[in-house]
Amino acid sequence: MSMIEGPPRDLSQLVMCTNARGTAVFVGNDTKVVWLVRTTPEVMADRHGGVPTDVQLFRMWRAKKPLYGTPLEPGTALTVPSPPAQVTLQIDVVLQHQWATFDMLGKTFSAAGENLPELVKNDKYKNAVESCLEASTRIVDYAAAARYDTEKWIDSLGLLTGGATCASDLKLAEDERQLKAWREGRRSLPALKPSTFAQNARSVSSEFDDVLKAVGQILAK
Repeated sequence: MSMIEGPPRDLSQLVMCTNARGTAVFVGNDTKVVWLVRTTPEVMADRHGGVPTDVQLFRMWRAKKPLYGTPLEPGTALTVPSPPAQVTLQIDVVLQHQWATFDMLGKTFSAAGENLPELVKNDKYKNAVESCLEASTRIVDYAAAARYDTEKWIDSLGLLTGGATCASDLKLAEDERQLKAWREGRRSLPALKPSTFAQNARSVSSEFDDVLKAVGQILAK
């Protein structure tokens, strides 16, 4: 946290403490972002506590890439058997984009009266979530910056142009959603257009901004 300029903001929900002997570090994350907990290569972090359903789904579907540390998603905690001096926290920009995408999809579906864990039992929805998480990894500008680049993120998902697999898969999923409602004799559901997802992406991004500004910069290592 030494890179923070001014008083830390919105980090009160990130808890770190050590035991009396200083041989282990507990980290609990109730912030809105994913942290990467790093220590020496031979040390393994021990996860514990309940894992929220959305985090379980995220771990299952996030596009895998080399991570030099242990992801700590919102609502999770872990203990590292190392002294505090050997434990650091970072923001991995690609991992964070994946979490932001997953969070945005979940909130958009929820606002439309849908439950993501139930929704993704349909293969079209599952494909849409997976392709959007994959698309979110293609963020080419990793320059350290305090601000989350919302427009670049939205562009990588194709939410305004419709030209990416993520956007086209969301369209297929939406068609399936409306067809299912019609077959079940329900009235038409509120349409989930790409612009709806883009609007919610901006809302989600603004929530992350406060935390990322407090950190001071995004580290892509």
